[in-house]
Order: sequence, then C-alpha cells, then structure tokens
Amino acid sequence: MKFKDILGLSLGNLRRRKWRTVLTVTGVFIGTISVVIMLSLGFGLKTSMTEEMSSYVGMNEITIQYNGSDSSMQITDTKLSEFKELGFVKKCDPLLAAAVELEQGKWSISATIIGVSSDEMAKIPIGEGCAPSLDGGELEVVIGNQIITDAYDSRTYYYPYWENRELADMDFMGDIVYFKFPSKDSFRIDEDGNVINTARKKIVPIVGMVEGDINTYNKYSYGVYAEVESLKAYLKKVYKGGAIPGQPTDRNGNPLNYWVYQMVTITVNDKEDVEEAVAYFRELGYQVDNNQEWLEQTNSILFIAQCVLGGIGAIALLVAAIGITNTITMSTYERRKEIGIMKVLGCDISDIGGMFIGEAAFIGFLGGVVGVILSYGISVVVNILAGPMAAQAIEISNLKLSVIPMWLPFVAIAFSTLIGVMAGYFPARKATKMSPLLAIRNE
Repeated sequence: MKFKDILGLSLGNLRRRKWRTVLTVTGVFIGTISVVIMLSLGFGLKTSMTEEMSSYVGMNEITIQYNGSDSSMQITDTKLSEFKELGFVKKCDPLLAAAVELEQGKWSISATIIGVSSDEMAKIPIGEGCAPSLDGGELEVVIGNQIITDAYDSRTYYYPYWENRELADMDFMGDIVYFKFPSKDSFRIDEDGNVINTARKKIVPIVGMVEGDINTYNKYSYGVYAEVESLKAYLKKVYKGGAIPGQPTDRNGNPLNYWVYQMVTITVNDKEDVEEAVAYFRELGYQVDNNQEWLEQTNSILFIAQCVLGGIGAIALLVAAIGITNTITMSTYERRKEIGIMKVLGCDISDIGGMFIGEAAFIGFLGGVVGVILSYGISVVVNILAGPMAAQAIEISNLKLSVIPMWLPFVAIAFSTLIGVMAGYFPARKATKMSPLLAIRNE
C-alpha cells in the first residue's frame, strides 16, 4: 500500500471513534502543556536573572577586595596605578566606604556612605532629584530607595518595617537629615546598656533618591552614594586631620598620607579577558567576584531545576502514552477481521503495523500541536498574574516568569509524536503477528 492509503485508513479509523480519539488526544496535550510550561518556567528564570545581573554589572567587570593584614596588598592609589598597567585592564573604579548614621527626629538609620567614581555614579538610576556633583567640590549624596526599611526609633530601638511592615515617617528630600560620622571616642553606653553615638551632627545635602520603591531592589538600594574625591575631602574635614575609621594609621594612631579603598571594580578589555583577570588577582591573594562566574554557577543550578521541572511534566506525558497504548490495543481487537482480511489478501505485514503506528503517531502529533498552542496562552496568563508576585519575592525587576524559546514548540511536537509512535509500536507488532484465520473466525 502507498503511504497515503495507510494514512487514510489510520485517519478514517480515528474519525469513526471520535470520543476515544478526543480523550486520548486530551491526555497528550495535557502532558505536552506540562512539559512546555515546566521548562518555560526554568527558561524564564534563567533569562530574567541573566538580564538582571547584566544590568547591574557588566559582563567584562570584576570586583576585588583585600581583607588581610599585609599592608603591601591593600588597595591604594599606588596599587590602582599598577593595575592600570596590566594589559587586560581597561580601567579601575575604586570604592571608598565610611560608616555614618542618619537622623531625622526620633528616627535613625545606621548606613554606609560610599564614595564612587564618576563613571560608577553615572550607572546609579535616579528616581527623584539628581545625581551629585562630580567636580570634587561640596559633598552631596544620593540615598538608596530601600534604606528607609532599616530605620529605627533611637529611643526604643523599635524597627517599624522589620517588626510590623510599617515605614518610618522620614522624608529624605523634604526635611533636613543629620549625618553623624562615628569615631572610636564617639560612643558611650547609657544607664540601660544602650550604645549612644555622641558624634556631632552634620548636614549633608541629599540631592537624589535611587529609582524604585521599597519593593524594587537593585545593588544601590541600601547605600548612600557620593563622589569619591568629595567624600575624601569631607572626611578629612570631619575628623580634622585625625584618624579616619577604616583608614591606615601608624603605631601611634596617627593617620598615614594615603587612602585605602575597600573595593575596586576593574573593567577588562573584553569578556574573554575575565578568566585571565580572575586567575591573576586570585593568585596575588585578592578576593575576586565576577558576574560571569556567578552567572555560570546560577545557570548550572537552574539547569538542574529545569531537568526536575521537565521530569515532572514528562510524567504527565508518560500517562498519556499509556492512554495511547490502550487506545491502539483496543483498536487492534476491534479490527481483527479487517487485519485478517488484509493478511489473506496478501497485504504487506509492515503496512498493517504502519497503519496502527500511524494512528498513534497522529494522536501524538495532534496532542502536541494543541498542547503547544495552549501553552502559549497559559504562559501569557502566568506572566500577567504570577509574574509580579514572583518578581517581588525574589527581588528581580521586570521578571518574565515563563519564557518559551522558539525551538521548544518544535521539540515538544516532535517529542509527543515520538511518544505516540513508541506507544503504538507494541500493539501494532501484536496486530502483525495475529493469525488471519483466527482473526476472521473469532469475529
């Protein structure tokens, strides 16, 4: 028989038993939906996290810091000059951190004021106000959008947000906020055992707020940011030539004439240079973090999660395969006379088997097509309804929870068709071995 004849017999039999066919196809497309949606959740998380991380730090950037006691390893301006001479280094952006306490009325916030380069300052997304002046003049700062969640009542040490999900009534842009820069001599313990910061209050202009509300996280959300040269000059003024916390001193506690940076962001020439840079600085003894390495580790974890999710969906498709096997098995019993006549007339055995395998393959194919179409609709609904809640829970902006790659529908349809062929193989094989005389007589 020709292929179109076999196909015609297969489709004709499926049309004669419409409800059985519909129910079997339903099982297949439910299984297909399970596989596609489960895998799309993994792809969605992977895509969103890659985009989110890439927006925070360039893929050709690494950060290094040194926490040891060897003064020759400390990150100073001299070290930065040495780093810039390396062939794979494009530029270095140091980070200078200083402890500070913000006060407004009864509310206080223990924070860190971070001095960054003009290039790094330009990366900070400003939601209200403007960026600080970058000319190294008067100190101006930008406040993180989530820093208010760390506010506490300085009299009772009550943290409203972390205890009751309430925000302190602080207005960073509208009212004066006092800055207190602590030193080793500025703390005392009151009669209740509480630590009191007695440092003098300073007024530092707050010119902007990081973009977003308390539910929008980015790497700038909890910091206070200033231009690094302005911060250096201001710290010298505040501490009046004395020791600055976190900066080097001699044996007598007198400040040395250089600055030590807590961290430096190094931009390499190309992504391919990241691995070389990481190996070089780690061999020197620095702690190195880089976005690319973190992303690879995250992708490995997400790949395992995708396999688990895909396996869960595959269980539903396995159940559908059992349904196909049952349908084709019933079909072989109901068509014993037809099989016997075909054999008596000399029909090729492979054509008889192909007829039943064709039925099973068509059920798998049709179920796969319907399943893929419905998967797209479900994916849209998931992104609209569950996407915002998931984004808030894992603190990723613009999270697309479900992403269906272009190749996945084709693979899903091919896989469901293959499942149909495999499910129909054994019933078809049984049909080809059926005795024609017994088949006709039992009818």
